[in-house]
Amino acid sequence: MTDLVVPKLNNNDTSYVLTDWLAEDGEQVKSGDPIAEVETSKAAEELLSDATGVLHRLTAVSQECAPGDVIGYVFDSEEARQRFLAEAVAAAAAPAEDGNSGGPVLTDSARELAAAHGIGGTELRGLGKAVVRRTDVERLLADRTAAPAAAEPVVVAGAAALAAGDGPEADDPRSVHQLTRAQRAVAAVVTESHREVPAALAVVKVRADAALAVARQLTRATRTLIGLPELLVKAIGGLREDHPLLFASPGDGGSVRLAEAAHVGVTIDVGTGLFIPVVRDVEELTCAEIAETLMDFRTRAGGEGFRAGELAGGTIVVSLHTDPDVVLAGPIVFPGQTCVVAIGGTQDELALDAAGQVVVRRFVNLSAVYDHRVVNGREAVAFLQAVKAALEAPDRLAEE
Repeated sequence: MTDLVVPKLNNNDTSYVLTDWLAEDGEQVKSGDPIAEVETSKAAEELLSDATGVLHRLTAVSQECAPGDVIGYVFDSEEARQRFLAEAVAAAAAPAEDGNSGGPVLTDSARELAAAHGIGGTELRGLGKAVVRRTDVERLLADRTAAPAAAEPVVVAGAAALAAGDGPEADDPRSVHQLTRAQRAVAAVVTESHREVPAALAVVKVRADAALAVARQLTRATRTLIGLPELLVKAIGGLREDHPLLFASPGDGGSVRLAEAAHVGVTIDVGTGLFIPVVRDVEELTCAEIAETLMDFRTRAGGEGFRAGELAGGTIVVSLHTDPDVVLAGPIVFPGQTCVVAIGGTQDELALDAAGQVVVRRFVNLSAVYDHRVVNGREAVAFLQAVKAALEAPDRLAEE
């Protein structure tokens, strides 16, 4: 029996929705066959079978599933599947006796969640299911949370207030706005980031005149629109070997996994939602190739959208906040990464040139939000200074 495990499809979501099964219960499938389709907040993705055999489906269409959840099994034969079902039914019907707890069969993720929250056999048997999935255990936990509890008054600034929660009362006259699935996914990721990643912030000021001039030259030479974002992606991609911890993925608390290539996620928002598609192997691309990739991303964000795989695998993120009045941005670090670099809008300032004359100079603020468990301030600032140096002397970026 082989578990069909939901993979991690992107960093934007903590759960997905199973939208369709592409093979029937009991159908013979081959390794590599598409067997199910799941929907993330940004895209739809087919899941492939990891084995050849007979499919047994656990999760129903329209149910949520999380990375690591087992949504089905592939058995060696139909006989093996029927034996499993018979054993599951017998176990669910068996009474609890000394030395025999009885109860349903649990998927691995359901068993781990039940153990973590002290959910015992009585509650699990009460579900009346032969096979208990993670979503079943989550519903039990939700029922526990929903159980009414006595609210105690809390004195706030001399007035009594009930600590029963911040939600609107039943007679609250305010209208209710339901968040979209995409926004709920953003909320889940933001919450996870703030809970899991102790982030720190560093900011440098970058003179932008030389980079803007080179961008204009490249635009004319390549007939491809190139600006500061394209040069920034190129500059960051070239720093992976010198600053590997900024491109790493946190491990077990005592180690990290270093990236073998610079796969740079770039925020794209054209009014249809926030996407972070990944520009892969940036070290091997020219500025014009990066510009063409980003233009394709912008076009697809407003139309056909992305495959889930195109939103996954980033080793660092560039967050674009290039509206003219944006001075500084401090986005979240996505779980599984250690750094996000944000660029603000272009600003003008008065400065003295070499002859002592007052001139107008253009600059941007560049910030790095980083996982302080992995990266210290000295390394983050050194990384930003390297990006600054590349943008202030951009000829090399244009040549590569």
